[in-house]
Amino acid sequence: MFRLFPTPIWFNSWDIAFGIVIFLVALLIAGYSWRIFRLHKENRFAYFALAFIMIASSLFFKVMTNGVLYFQPIRDTAANVLQPIATPNTLFADLFYRLGFFLEMAPMLGGLLLIYLVSQKKRERLNKYYEVSQIALFIYLVLLISIVSNFTFFVFYLTSTVLLALIVLNYYKNYLNNSNKNTFKVMIAFLLGMFANIFFIFVFIWEGFYFFGETLLLIGFLILLITYNRIMRSK
Repeated sequence: MFRLFPTPIWFNSWDIAFGIVIFLVALLIAGYSWRIFRLHKENRFAYFALAFIMIASSLFFKVMTNGVLYFQPIRDTAANVLQPIATPNTLFADLFYRLGFFLEMAPMLGGLLLIYLVSQKKRERLNKYYEVSQIALFIYLVLLISIVSNFTFFVFYLTSTVLLALIVLNYYKNYLNNSNKNTFKVMIAFLLGMFANIFFIFVFIWEGFYFFGETLLLIGFLILLITYNRIMRSK
């Protein structure tokens, strides 16, 4: 059975529960961002909404892939669905899991990259043509990294870590400028996400790192949700 990396057996299916919660939180954050955009017409909140929709879609495919991985009835159903398009020389399991992991990685990297671009400066981002035209290059890089990561998983988590580190740095600079508590909390949330990805990078050393990574990721998203809820009320 194709797997990106080893995970603790005792945590199997629990990570699906974590993933469902984080998926719902990402959707709520996207909803809050869109409502703020509708109220104040600030483009950055529309981009935040799009970014978290992409992240939510990534989490959806992660939950679906893990569900097939852990539960035999779901795996049998997936086998029946994929068998007609799988060639005799191709194992349907590899076909499914590689597609599932690709659909998990690409939207996640795209969402993080969009958050980085929007948080890079105080001014409105992605309004000018030359800025928008760069998206084609970013899409190419995201797709390329996602394909490579299917064969070397740490490339995905290393790239995510770099993007999250840049996002944290941007929010830290913003916090130094405005001393806003919400900015600080958002920074902490992304910082926890960065540490979660660092744990995922080294999961090949000890499977238990996977549990710590998932836990930090869940806490980070919950902090983001609480912060966005307060921002929404203040707006």
